Amino acid sequence: MGVGVGAFLHGYIPQEFFMKYMSDNNLFATPLAVIAGIPLYADATTIIPIAQVLIQKGAAIGTVLIFMMAVVGLSLPEMIILSRVMKKELIIRYVIFMFITFTIVQ
Repeated sequence: MGVGVGAFLHGYIPQEFFMKYMSDNNLFATPLAVIAGIPLYADATTIIPIAQVLIQKGAAIGTVLIFMMAVVGLSLPEMIILSRVMKKELIIRYVIFMFITFTIVQ
């Protein structure tokens, strides 16, 4: 999956898009990276090709790292798996805490 998404990003998304929305100059780059990572489901090794393309296209390294953490820690399928062992209230608190933490980190 990671190679396919990375190839799509590399071939079809212009570099200006990443430089505009994922650069150090954009204040909303970090929250957008977290939100973009939530629907994806990948582990740490499959996200590496995607991260490589994002960095090559001009995205800030910190934003890419936060995107990687969001994909691994906050993905929607991960929340579905956690819902089997945790109450919904605890999952909501976890997501809010992680979102705030990821946003503050950069």
